[in-house]
Amino acid sequence: MPLDFNAELHARPSIYFDGPAFVEHIAVMPEKAAANFHHGFHDSRSNDGDLSIRVERHTEFLTVTCLRKLDGEAGTWPTSRLSEDDVAALTGIAAPSFVCRVGILVMGDAPTRLGPVLASFDFGDSAASTIGGGSAVVCSDFRVRSDRSSRILLFNKDLNAHRLGRMVRRIFEIETYRSMALLGLPEAHRLAPLIRTYDETLVELTNRNVVIPPDGHKQLLADITLLASQIISAAAETRNRFGATAAYAKIVDERITLLRETHVPGFQRFGTFVDRRFKPAVRTCEATALRLDQLSQATSHLINLLQTRIQVEIEHQNAIQIQAMAERAATQVKIQRAVEGFSIIAISYYLLNLLKVVFETADHAGYHISPLVMLVSIPIVIGAVCMAILRVKHALKAEA
Repeated sequence: MPLDFNAELHARPSIYFDGPAFVEHIAVMPEKAAANFHHGFHDSRSNDGDLSIRVERHTEFLTVTCLRKLDGEAGTWPTSRLSEDDVAALTGIAAPSFVCRVGILVMGDAPTRLGPVLASFDFGDSAASTIGGGSAVVCSDFRVRSDRSSRILLFNKDLNAHRLGRMVRRIFEIETYRSMALLGLPEAHRLAPLIRTYDETLVELTNRNVVIPPDGHKQLLADITLLASQIISAAAETRNRFGATAAYAKIVDERITLLRETHVPGFQRFGTFVDRRFKPAVRTCEATALRLDQLSQATSHLINLLQTRIQVEIEHQNAIQIQAMAERAATQVKIQRAVEGFSIIAISYYLLNLLKVVFETADHAGYHISPLVMLVSIPIVIGAVCMAILRVKHALKAEA
């Protein structure tokens, strides 16, 4: 089946509506991260058109959005109609893990004084902003209630159905992606003491590398390799989580920008509240990932230094051995030359003795040979032996 890449442009459309309404948005994850999600969305409405439920599948989580239109302005916070069993049935996950649950109550134009209205809905210290170029006001205290939900009030001044649907979507996307981004924070907290231990171990190993004798290199290399393995393992376990945190944080920034906030007198801006309390957590994850990367590089550098030191020492030992071999070879050459000299003397001696026997035999036979002949034959024999040995040496060198 061919892939329809154009479908991504039309995926996850907003739910368009107008008038007072209560929008619930729930993000869940499966217990096992290996679950395979297929991108797409499912939208079903009740017969009277007052209830709309949509399930959307994302890369690693699912969202359930329930829109319930209200007959008039709500005096109290509406009761949720989505139980955990309903969410499990809608998402097809037997035991979903709730990431966030947001309730957005859409009302008419904002009153002149927001404080009493917020207090009537049990809002504490709240943040508020005018959004959409002055077309609406959003308020929230960002507290999580006993039902694990946070509450947001949206006062609609003149947003039409399409703009209102998109604005509501941006608001609950801010909460969803903010919660998903914060999943990396527990990992950063878990790694903090480990990273301190890795730092201390790296310093200790570096100091050992400075003073350790050659016979301790093997154990030091084993210790550094063990540290490098631990760091690489920690980085591999958290790389995807920290990468997702950075991606989700970027989406949160984009959605806050799209709100086009302006200040409401007496209140901190909605986006500023989120940004000031959200960015430190994201930076903690970024710093943890950076420290792991720096530790990995430092450990690799230390291994390279130790290997270089070991290689230099091996080369030094090889040089000493080569020098010893050269000295032994020079000694052997000297011995060989001495042996050659003795060989010349010995061969010449035997040849001269042989000539002496010949001369004595000839003298007994009546052929008198002058002693001068014997005297002259001595240098001739020695020279002949030397020439013969030199020819043999040259022949051996030529063959080599």
